Amino acid sequence: MPYLTDMYHDQNRGRRAGQDGGPVAAPDPAKPPGAFDPDAVTERLRARVLGQDSAIRSVVRAMTLATAGATDPQRPLANLLLAGPTGTGKTELVRQVAAVLRSGPEDLCRVDMNSLAQEHYAASFSGAPPGYAGSKEAFSVFDRSTVEGDAYTPGIVLFDEVEKAHPTVLRALLQVLDNGELRLASGQQTISFRNSFVFLTSNLGSAELAKRRRARWRRLADRVGGRSGTVTRRLAARGNETVLSAALSEFFDTEFLNRIDETVVFREFDTETAVRITEVEIELLRQRLHRRSVRLEVDESVPRLVADLGFDPVYGARGLRRCLRVTLADPVAEAVLRHRPVGREPLTIRAAVTGGTVTAEAG
Repeated sequence: MPYLTDMYHDQNRGRRAGQDGGPVAAPDPAKPPGAFDPDAVTERLRARVLGQDSAIRSVVRAMTLATAGATDPQRPLANLLLAGPTGTGKTELVRQVAAVLRSGPEDLCRVDMNSLAQEHYAASFSGAPPGYAGSKEAFSVFDRSTVEGDAYTPGIVLFDEVEKAHPTVLRALLQVLDNGELRLASGQQTISFRNSFVFLTSNLGSAELAKRRRARWRRLADRVGGRSGTVTRRLAARGNETVLSAALSEFFDTEFLNRIDETVVFREFDTETAVRITEVEIELLRQRLHRRSVRLEVDESVPRLVADLGFDPVYGARGLRRCLRVTLADPVAEAVLRHRPVGREPLTIRAAVTGGTVTAEAG
């Protein structure tokens, strides 16, 4: 299976994969040209998905097995169920895998299972049956190019929030997970998933995790440092995994879970991870402004303030992005329009914390 090796070090694809702001890992000089480098891929993913090292190891393991040809040729390359609290990077990890293996983070087939929650929409999953409008055209929610890939590029399919789909859709999904093919309802065509990495995300158990996270003992534990704090966080993580496992087992049938190669559990963020995520988001903002000839200089106190104001373990990174938009991006945008209402002349904006708020002024 050559595609993971030849494609990863293709220079043109490497440049496109880096356009989202993440660094492109350099190949190991000790390895032959074109060799798949799990360590380089791991570092690339860790630079964009923070605080989820265990999940990244699971995904890289699936890629390594596919590269070595150790997967069943009659099934998808991997069936991975990504579970955990909302806002912890499940969808983002799949996007970054697409950036590594294909042309960019949007180059994947993403199916929003929430849109298939009602039975009369379920037909779009496998197409209209014979005698119904569209049956001859074999329309479905899948884009063949991103599902089937080619000899050098694997397909990537993301079933987002899989638990929200109608049971009819979940039953149809069984044949995809089991034998890597989906026969359309017309009976005339099939879509092959045998050259695809299949990812499924689930927020099952998030409500219970949020309840546990808001408990008084957890808030007190967050303030504990040193070895005691580390032990407390490990115990909390084990408890969360138990909650998630119970939620998945209660919702999904055993035959569905048996077709999953690995259930990848995402952990909730701590404060330090929140600061690192804020720094990454600020860097992305800096790059966007740079394309408008605006140089943004941010004092080191700003990420900590944004994390303090916007971090809520229950909502994960999404709360940080909302806070960053109001706390930093808004005053920076006002400063840009105040000092350069029109045109693209080079401009430097400096942002710092003053009196508990972020101020932005031209440098």
